[in-house]
Amino acid sequence: RAVPTARRPVVKFCHKQSGLAGDISIDNRLALLNTRFLQLCAEADERVRPLVYAVRLWAKQQGLAGNPSGGGPLLNNYALTLLVLFFLQTRSPPVLPTVACLRDLAGDEDRAVVAGWDCSFPRDVALLEPSTNTESPCSLLAEFFHVFGDFDFPGQVISLREGQALPLPPPTAPETGDGLKLGPLNLQDPFELNHNVAANVNEKTASRFGRCCRDAAKYCRSLQYRRKSSKGRAWGLTRLFQPGAVEPGAASAGAFLISIPLDGAGGSSQQLCQEPGGRSPWFWEVCAAIAFILRDILKCSCAAGKPPRAPSEESEL
Repeated sequence: RAVPTARRPVVKFCHKQSGLAGDISIDNRLALLNTRFLQLCAEADERVRPLVYAVRLWAKQQGLAGNPSGGGPLLNNYALTLLVLFFLQTRSPPVLPTVACLRDLAGDEDRAVVAGWDCSFPRDVALLEPSTNTESPCSLLAEFFHVFGDFDFPGQVISLREGQALPLPPPTAPETGDGLKLGPLNLQDPFELNHNVAANVNEKTASRFGRCCRDAAKYCRSLQYRRKSSKGRAWGLTRLFQPGAVEPGAASAGAFLISIPLDGAGGSSQQLCQEPGGRSPWFWEVCAAIAFILRDILKCSCAAGKPPRAPSEESEL
């Protein structure tokens, strides 16, 4: 489906087997370099990827995250990712270097200027000094909520290039005479300095983001976040990732589920039962994908369990 009205025209598509959605754009080198920049940050420290996914999931469950193309007043995944990277730049000691520091580390082969914007940064993560920050991912997540719960979004510009919040009005970008479009939440693109990544966010959404961060920070200080509930309630990260407001002691909002779409294209319970024990190639593909997400992405510890019983006509998947 073509979206010619997007900031950069895209064709949206959906992968039928997995249900994953994506965008295709042509001749967008800035997006390509942005993606390589995010990849470099993820490779620089093993805490980056799980923290980004945690914030994205939390924002989605709170109704704060929206269309990846930026449609509507909600935050898109790119904006949420940049917020996490900025937060990691501002830790003491920092987990990630600023974009300005990365530009100084870039070699001749890493130099890139696109549409007048300096997009230089090293492609080899080995050129980066390992961070001396020893905070745990759970501690960083709690601190993320604390920092942005009281952040002055409309009165500052979040700059990943400088690794700090700049006062308003921001200095005009030297590459162009255009200024940054200001709004209730000002998040400057790391390379295209006149692009406010959160320009679509309205005052209501920015205010609710801060309020949700404050609620989450309060919950992260509670015993329910640190200890298993003796009353059978959801606790820890599970409670944090459930839909609705997060408050210490609040009733469970339901089980924490990761749904796997089973349709005619991607497989069905009938397909799953085609071979003895339900262990068709498709079944093992699903198992491998789930194990990869839990072990390599979310850094969970996975152990082998009892083999599932053979599905029958009466059993549910």
